[in-house]
Amino acid sequence: MIHSESADSGPNWRARGERLFAWLQPVVVVAAILTLPLTIAEVNGQEGNAFVLADWIVWLVFVVEYAVGFAVSQNRRRYASSAWLGLVVVIVSFPLLPSLFALARLARIARLFRLVRIVAFGARAIPALKASLGRRGLLYVLGLFVLLIVMSGALISVAEPETVHGNMWDGMWWAIVTATTVGYGDISPATLPGRAIAVALMLFGIGLTATLAASVAAFFVRTDQGSERYEVTSRLERLERLLEELKSRP
Repeated sequence: MIHSESADSGPNWRARGERLFAWLQPVVVVAAILTLPLTIAEVNGQEGNAFVLADWIVWLVFVVEYAVGFAVSQNRRRYASSAWLGLVVVIVSFPLLPSLFALARLARIARLFRLVRIVAFGARAIPALKASLGRRGLLYVLGLFVLLIVMSGALISVAEPETVHGNMWDGMWWAIVTATTVGYGDISPATLPGRAIAVALMLFGIGLTATLAASVAAFFVRTDQGSERYEVTSRLERLERLLEELKSRP
């Protein structure tokens, strides 16, 4: 009897862990987005207990998500090799690493580390976003677009804080203008890292903007088709009722 209970506890524990892992996916997306303004605040020299606490909470979210995924995996070696990005995020987002860079007086490496950190968080958020909204086409594409804009705005704010005056909102404005090919030219990168970010945004942003527009159009087309089908079905039902009434008359 004891053996039977222990045998049943394994699948039950794994099922609970898988549900927890699925619930953690939208939390990972929120944590990834939250770390972007935290990184900008760090670059601007803003300090405080609230920033430190938020940084540790974000890091713990990714630690728990990776640990739960590793624990419930049927093949842990395969999980470790396929989820390597999650481990990279856990390492590069360790809250004490910037302090270690500062102690070693590696200011340039610290800025490069922040860029890598933002890219790693954004890349990890994409599969989590797909797991959460993958079946909802329009929401998934919209989420990808918003994530791309926020990431690009944060990256340009770290790479060229003087260009956007250390303001992430101006960075996001530049990202929207660039991704939609409007190109006002009021903000333009001047350094090699900034221009590299702009090129990447152009390559991914133009295609994603077109996909978003197509998804919005397809959504309204499906909505119109659904309303037409409903109208046709209603008319057929009314005709069937009239026929039944005519048949029932003597």
